[in-house]
Amino acid sequence: MDLEVLDPRFDAEPTYWRALRERAGLRADWAWEVLAVRAWSGRTPVLLAVAGGARPWAVVCAEWAGLPVRRNGFVGAGRARVLGGLHVRAPGTGSVPGWWAAEDVPVGELLHDYVRAMRRELGIGCRGALLRQVPQEVLDRLRVSPRLVRPTEAMAVLDLTGLRTHDEWAATLPRKRRQNLRKIIRDLAAADHIAVDVVPGSAVDPVEMASVLVHNERKYNTGRLVPLPQNTGYLAALLRQPDTLVGRYTDRRTGRLLALVSILDHPTWPVMRHWSAVPWPDPGARPNLYLNQYSTVVSWATEGGRQGILVGKGKATLKESLGAELVPQFAAVLR
Repeated sequence: MDLEVLDPRFDAEPTYWRALRERAGLRADWAWEVLAVRAWSGRTPVLLAVAGGARPWAVVCAEWAGLPVRRNGFVGAGRARVLGGLHVRAPGTGSVPGWWAAEDVPVGELLHDYVRAMRRELGIGCRGALLRQVPQEVLDRLRVSPRLVRPTEAMAVLDLTGLRTHDEWAATLPRKRRQNLRKIIRDLAAADHIAVDVVPGSAVDPVEMASVLVHNERKYNTGRLVPLPQNTGYLAALLRQPDTLVGRYTDRRTGRLLALVSILDHPTWPVMRHWSAVPWPDPGARPNLYLNQYSTVVSWATEGGRQGILVGKGKATLKESLGAELVPQFAAVLR
């Protein structure tokens, strides 16, 4: 398989890229401007492999990870690795795979061919690829030993087919959850200084967004690597995309952003990407905003006629109580 291998740090946006994004339904985090900033704001180079020349029929996104490891800083200008592998995943979210292929392309064969082609491209130091967000139907098409497959957290998918309003969605939920959501909505409405809306990303200040996001990120930065700082340049590029939206919780009295949920829009299946809120004992903190974000996004999605929402991983029991289906996901190593 012939591949065009692109490094967004240095390569200009291909002339076909916007048409490819539209055809493939790739969300705002695949916009070239966003990819370029993302590529400079991680620890490892990001490589995009495109098949099909000027009329692409497949694309794969991967981080070229391995030795040496940059534990305390951003990626350097090179892409050399003494030893490593490709970490195949979407560039901005764990809710979707890191590849797309046209309907008539066998995905299993594509991924095997991709690994062989990339090993030729990168040399003997590339030992293979770790695929993330592999759904069962793709796993069944991979020639891979069970020893090299592991289940990962399930993906929560909220199907809104046939539901036209927030109330219709709420009516499908278990009684206790429905009552709980209604009480949260009433309590929030009673706090009349809190404004809730969904706006284009361009209406949000990326610096203010970063200052709120840091609260949620601190909860999960528990690994061995030193956490990299939130890159406001990345947020600025993402927010500029017309298919990025933000659900805001704002103090009317001061204009201060208290909480947010970002949405990567899509004609049928948008993704809930970021969430964060100022915590207690901050005087701006409000209880139950995490749950209320689902009401906010469902209202927006049903009004816009979306088929459903990809609500991500984690908090599986809570998301099931909101009507989400948990779709099994796997990680697999290809050599």
